[in-house]
Amino acid sequence: MEYVIHRGVRIPLIGFGTYRLGSCGRSAETETLKYGICELGMTLLDTAEMYGGGLSEEILGSVISSTDRSSLFIVDKILPSNAEKGLYRSCCQQSLKRLGVDCIDLYLLHWKGNVRLQEMVGSMESLVKEGLIKHWGVSNFDTHEMEQLFECENGSNCFCDQILYNIAERGAEYDLIPWCREHDVLVMAYSPLCNCCEARTKVTDDPLIVSAAAGEGKTPESLMLSFVVRDRDIVTVFRTSGKEHLNMDMQNVFGEIPAEDMAAISEKYCPPAEKYPLEKI
Repeated sequence: MEYVIHRGVRIPLIGFGTYRLGSCGRSAETETLKYGICELGMTLLDTAEMYGGGLSEEILGSVISSTDRSSLFIVDKILPSNAEKGLYRSCCQQSLKRLGVDCIDLYLLHWKGNVRLQEMVGSMESLVKEGLIKHWGVSNFDTHEMEQLFECENGSNCFCDQILYNIAERGAEYDLIPWCREHDVLVMAYSPLCNCCEARTKVTDDPLIVSAAAGEGKTPESLMLSFVVRDRDIVTVFRTSGKEHLNMDMQNVFGEIPAEDMAAISEKYCPPAEKYPLEKI
């Protein structure tokens, strides 16, 4: 595993997402999680109270119960509907209980909704002071929303913006990713293997991607992951249902993408030439 150091914190470049965890056979998925954590160093674990109404947190909690807590970086999220009601502390405590831990490493507002940002910042800072979370951040915030956040008192304490970003969805490269880099906000990409099966298959079956991946000792999926973490300052989380698929997805994933392959990829999967709204799911 390779890591990024952000604000003094060592975080794996690639970790597990747990959206729909339990939908493909709980036993196989928990074994995959254990394998990835113990054998591949995938100790970045992303969940949310929304996922299965807390089921994903519960399953993840059962997986990590026998794992050294200090080795894990756990990301969780509060729904805007709960944040709007000021339920930060109670929701955080419920998530902690389901996870079976006493502190969340990074607690995110899942999306902006109608949340009042200054109140959100104040509530998150209170959770940090109370020791319930170590860091806080946001998810699905576009550039103008990040600017609004940084206008708040202590808004610059935002640790991370978790966004949709992958080889076929590069819009964030136009201004959001540069803005985050300039303001020391970690970018965490979700859906690095695309946001639906149809979009993913379109990329993985692309002769250009197949050829480039084979030439680099990768699978098409691991090439897609390599693309996201290529600069070693963006981390990503994804979900897979079995150890065999996981090993294929992680095959030579940290091998560099040659310049000629990157140029060919960018010619077909073009970086944005203008601003358009951040894609979200």
